[in-house]
Amino acid sequence: MKVGLFALGIGTGARPGAILKTAAEAERRGISTLWVGEHVVLFDRQDSKYPYAESGEFPLPGGADWLDPFITLTFAAAVTQTIRLATGICLVPEHNPVVLAKTVASLDRLSGGRFALGVGIGWSAEEFAALGIPFERRAQRTREYIEVMRRLWSDDAASFHGEFVNFDAAKSFPKP
Repeated sequence: MKVGLFALGIGTGARPGAILKTAAEAERRGISTLWVGEHVVLFDRQDSKYPYAESGEFPLPGGADWLDPFITLTFAAAVTQTIRLATGICLVPEHNPVVLAKTVASLDRLSGGRFALGVGIGWSAEEFAALGIPFERRAQRTREYIEVMRRLWSDDAASFHGEFVNFDAAKSFPKP
């Protein structure tokens, strides 16, 4: 059985020393994967219900430290050699997929191919509103964004024409 650890980038796990020490120690002890979650903004109160708690309340206050998962995992990659690094999860529809493809490929390259992109569609309408992204159709947006990224990662010159994204002959390197 493989065991992963979701302890970085949030609260006290957002401190540089804690990230470095936890990543190195997790690797030394044989933990298979370090997972880092994502929220761009948090709220003390919101109408959206958190789907993973019976009460519907998000378990962290709006003022909790929450680092960007890609920067946090790159920081952890610099002090490790073998442990897998993963988003748990990346809120894909909150990103520009062309920029996200570059970020993911860069982290994968810098970590020596140890990165895994865990994806989700999000649950907080308030977070989407703060980012200026429609909450509706986020599942369809996620599917299209993943297809865009796959094309950018696999084709030398990628083209895509969809509902949310359109481009021709785009070259994106490195490839993950």
